[in-house]
Amino acid sequence: MIEPRVYRAAFLPAVLALVLAMFSLEPQPPGVPLDLAADVLFQGDSAEETAARIARQQPDRRPGSPGDAAVADLVAARFAEHGFDVAIDEFEAGGEPLVNVIGTRAGSARERIAVIAARDADSVPDLSGSAADTAALLELAAALEGRAPEKTIVLASIDGSTVGDAGARQFAETVADRELIEAALVLSDVGAGDPDGPRLVAWSNDSERGSVGLDRTAGEALRSEFESVLGGEKASTQLAQLALPVGIGAQGVLLEHDIEAVRFSGSGVLPPDPEPSAADADRIGGIGRAVLQTVSAIDAAASLEHGPSSYVSVGRNLVPGWAVSVLALCLLLPACVASVDAFARARRRREPVGRWGSWLTARVVPFAVGLLVALLLVVAGLAPDAGGAAPVPSTEPLDAAAAALLGVVAASIALAWLFLRPLLGRWGGAPADPTAPGAGCTLALVTSGVALLVWLLNPWAALALVPAAHLWTLAALHEGPGRTRARALMVAGGLAVPAAVALSYMVRLSLDPVEALWYLFLLVTGGQVDLLGALLACVLLGALASVIEIAVAWRGRIEVVGEAAPTVRGPGGYAGPGSLGGTESALKR
Repeated sequence: MIEPRVYRAAFLPAVLALVLAMFSLEPQPPGVPLDLAADVLFQGDSAEETAARIARQQPDRRPGSPGDAAVADLVAARFAEHGFDVAIDEFEAGGEPLVNVIGTRAGSARERIAVIAARDADSVPDLSGSAADTAALLELAAALEGRAPEKTIVLASIDGSTVGDAGARQFAETVADRELIEAALVLSDVGAGDPDGPRLVAWSNDSERGSVGLDRTAGEALRSEFESVLGGEKASTQLAQLALPVGIGAQGVLLEHDIEAVRFSGSGVLPPDPEPSAADADRIGGIGRAVLQTVSAIDAAASLEHGPSSYVSVGRNLVPGWAVSVLALCLLLPACVASVDAFARARRRREPVGRWGSWLTARVVPFAVGLLVALLLVVAGLAPDAGGAAPVPSTEPLDAAAAALLGVVAASIALAWLFLRPLLGRWGGAPADPTAPGAGCTLALVTSGVALLVWLLNPWAALALVPAAHLWTLAALHEGPGRTRARALMVAGGLAVPAAVALSYMVRLSLDPVEALWYLFLLVTGGQVDLLGALLACVLLGALASVIEIAVAWRGRIEVVGEAAPTVRGPGGYAGPGSLGGTESALKR
């Protein structure tokens, strides 16, 4: 059903878009100069002693606990002691009473710089984590006591970091003059040893990215304290992160609320495992001085250059998101044109296209049932709720209960496939032979249409679906029993990029395949993957099942054809009347 000339011609805009993307490279905006010698201002040994005292006196600092409240009182007193105006923000999350402690020192300018550290802990005593982070925040307050800042300095000790980053969300939604915050610097596990990942984490919970100028300023500050700064992910890793945005940490929540933020981490993207028995004073001192240098540089600068709202860094250049968006749309265009053209041809041939729509719907519904069951498990309180923020995998590990929940979802999908799918097919009057042209046309049209909807939500995710849109369209629209192996390769090839995205996350988060499925369950049920995106994923899974069914049906046709009796047309030509003489022209000779 596919018209090769139409399909090939539709690639012309993609070629032009590729050239445009190549010429859209732009240099990375510079950071602001560092001008503060922070060595004599931030004392790592003093911060380490404070962290040890917090862990010793209040080892249990779970959200809403007496230990958590006692440390909040300590922070408020120390902020006031160092000349900050203190505000107490009480709120509730996860059924627990929580509190953010906000210290503010007004500057001569209206712009603001925020430094944020989590105070609560999920483990005992979490010495290198929240204890060290809180101690570093208090040491920063002491270092800033004798300075007259140009911009307003905000120090925030937030609660509920282990309850879906509730404190960061509360801060982002309630802080005064949020639009005036030029930068938010988050302290995270600053007492941990050598990190397994980057010391600077700036990923968001959506496909937008933060200020390039802030990233470069913070990165230079870290390089002034450490010999090397892990970071600068490969372009493939950045594409995976943008295709499925998962911003673990408070900076992800802040960026989602349009607050420019970066996270200074002593352990990389994830917390240290196992927890060190002591906080590293050198690490606390190095990260603390880097944060102090960054605050001073931003305070002295007129502004930070943001750069593109979304981008991929390649060397010292950036590929802006708008160029990738145009490229993704133009790459999807040939599949859309071919599917629409095939659909129109099927309609002219009076193929029962509508009935094949019910056939495809019957294959989507089981996956939608699985999604519904997963959401109902959370509503019923049988499954954990991630709270709308990307969770750290270790906070909700895969255990027997989690495996049972995955089994319930898988069983619901299987039962819906075995019983509900045939019922829907009969109710919709779907034909029985998926090799019919109408099946392939409907499948191709739905697949390309879903890819376009994904492009509207997230162009980076649509770029990952380009191979599936093309290869599944070709596999569905190719008529004839030949090329069984080619069809199988097309089906598998469409899964290559999504599988690469999943593998990237499995490596970065140290997950095995089953743990990755459980983490995806948490992302979907917690709202990190929005409901529309989850429903579109169900449609794509139904399309995958349908294209596999079409390929298997054509293979069955091959076996039938191989057993059929020989026809009068053989490989030597036509064996009908006239091939051996006897025609009027032969008799005349």
